Amino acid sequence: MVTFRQPSGCALVALIAAVAQPSFVHAQNSTALPEITVTAERVEQPVNATGSDVTVIPGARLSQWGPQGITEVLREVEGVTVNQSGGPGTATDVRLRGAAPGQALILIDGVPVGNAAGTDGTLDFGNLSAIDIERIEILRGPQSALYGSDAMSGVVNIITKKGKDGAPVRSATVEAGSYGTVTARASVSGATGPWSYSLGATGTHSDSFAAYGYRVNRPLTIGDGVTPLPPAPDSQPVNKGGVNGRFVYTLSQTANIDFGFNGFANGLQYSNPFAFDPANVFSSYNLSRVWLGDAFLRANFAAFDGALKNRVGVFSSATVNSVNEAEGCFDAYFTPFNCNTTYHGSRFGAEYQGELALNRWGSLIFGARTMAEYASNSQSPDPADGSFTGVDAQQTTNSLYAEYRLPLMSRLDFTFGGRVDSIVDGQTFATGRATVAYHIDETGTKLRGAFGNAAKAATLYQRYSLYGDPNLLPEKNVGGEIGVDQSLFGGRATLSATVFSAYYQDLIAFANVPSCTPAQLASGGGCYYNVGSARTTGVEFSAEATLLPGVLRAKGSYTYLDSRNLQTNTQLLRVPQNAGALSLVWSPTANVEIEPRLILVGPALDYAYPASVTLPGYARIDVIGSYKVNDTFTAYVRLVNLTNANYEEVYNYGQPGRSAYVGVTARF
Repeated sequence: MVTFRQPSGCALVALIAAVAQPSFVHAQNSTALPEITVTAERVEQPVNATGSDVTVIPGARLSQWGPQGITEVLREVEGVTVNQSGGPGTATDVRLRGAAPGQALILIDGVPVGNAAGTDGTLDFGNLSAIDIERIEILRGPQSALYGSDAMSGVVNIITKKGKDGAPVRSATVEAGSYGTVTARASVSGATGPWSYSLGATGTHSDSFAAYGYRVNRPLTIGDGVTPLPPAPDSQPVNKGGVNGRFVYTLSQTANIDFGFNGFANGLQYSNPFAFDPANVFSSYNLSRVWLGDAFLRANFAAFDGALKNRVGVFSSATVNSVNEAEGCFDAYFTPFNCNTTYHGSRFGAEYQGELALNRWGSLIFGARTMAEYASNSQSPDPADGSFTGVDAQQTTNSLYAEYRLPLMSRLDFTFGGRVDSIVDGQTFATGRATVAYHIDETGTKLRGAFGNAAKAATLYQRYSLYGDPNLLPEKNVGGEIGVDQSLFGGRATLSATVFSAYYQDLIAFANVPSCTPAQLASGGGCYYNVGSARTTGVEFSAEATLLPGVLRAKGSYTYLDSRNLQTNTQLLRVPQNAGALSLVWSPTANVEIEPRLILVGPALDYAYPASVTLPGYARIDVIGSYKVNDTFTAYVRLVNLTNANYEEVYNYGQPGRSAYVGVTARF
């Protein structure tokens, strides 16, 4: 369901003036990446040449934050909101520029990994583990012109490592800390002959805590709304892990075959606060198990003396979620019973992409893709009295896209692109996007702008479940941004500012409306339908500065965001109007690095039946420290929430208190 609410604001004026972290490309000497981006135009090109708003996070930054590296680093990025309902492995969604989680396209090595069986196709970031990641690229703004459905608010592309020439590189990490948490990671990469390879694995166990009501200082009740919440158990264990691999076979200087895969597993006990029997709220029967995987096989080759670069490949992704829940199902008489519900979602596709060099006339990117999506669910036991109606559906989307890139006078870069997506026996929609970047090399200035529209097709659940409508229109938006990136003091400081706005229409919601059938009203009290319009506007600031070369750096970000339903004049739930991050990286010696980090989040609205509630803002202080013992061993410590701040990102679900983790990494 998509709803927009109005959060109350808080002024974080100090952050606007603070040096903040923009693209992370220059974040640390030990983690710096070449200035390239893949997601902006689907081909590698200098960051300075794109008119899109892009953030590049190096993989080494993720490793500093352990098993929660992906979500913890995303908290530092302007325009990104992270909502987590507890500790490691718990449900976590990521929003770009205030839009709903399902309105951002999430890719791993270019493969879409959102849950095809989910209500809105959202990827639960709590199921991911940071394994062998080269970098994460975050592309903000409407991006459907190149990436198709779901890329309404932007794209998050997680890119895994490739092996490099030279001796094999091996690493192993062990870590332990608060809440009975133990983590182990290992990886190896290298090249031999025409082959390059990269393999990684990680596993985490945490005793964790019962997130519902944890460190929440107010009375809570169970499903009847009257009975007080029973005492929580000391722990609710979480076990999660992942494996990945990337292999490249080089045929010639202009041709190779690239194959990769990722697999993640997450099992955790959780709470059911809607149970009517107090014993069932924290019952160990409440268990969620998720298996998530993706794979691709691509051939890359050039023709016409390198003028035409080609990429052709196949890809797939799948999610299986098995949920045991006490009092989780109801028979035809609305009598609750314990049950298991399993959801299967998958995608299979094939794609061709070409890049044609036109010399001084620029270049042309063009391609075609076909992708089939499948979704099904089952329930055990099934009373066979009509109380359970499963989903077993599929749809195929065929797409064509093209983008023309024109550089002029070494200072201007234009792009113009468009795409058509056609769902077999469904809707067809067209999207477009244009960008411009103007460089003033003498002053280290880049002026940029982008404008386009995007769309998100209705999910299989929204179309074909008991509450669905096969004729739902795609959600649509149109938006633009203007920004400036400025280098100062000979590159010792960089500043970035972006102003953006987007208008949404035909949003899909769930409610009791005239279009609902009697069966839908009798079973669930409503149905899915297209409704209304919304607008998101905001300002993003980021900067980075070297205060003392080789000794002290500062970085941070700030976002002001207004995301509003134009019919009700209310803002999006769980999106603060103000948020920011600030950190200092201190290297007193060549072997020591200490980084205190401050996360500031303003108040935000959340839903508390039958109305909304304001979640207070919070400030969280963390510290990371590392000591390089020698060329092989590095020891580190991570201190989280030093002031023991009490806060919630999801109503009634508390966040971890003061925590400490220590570990050792060996590289050889």
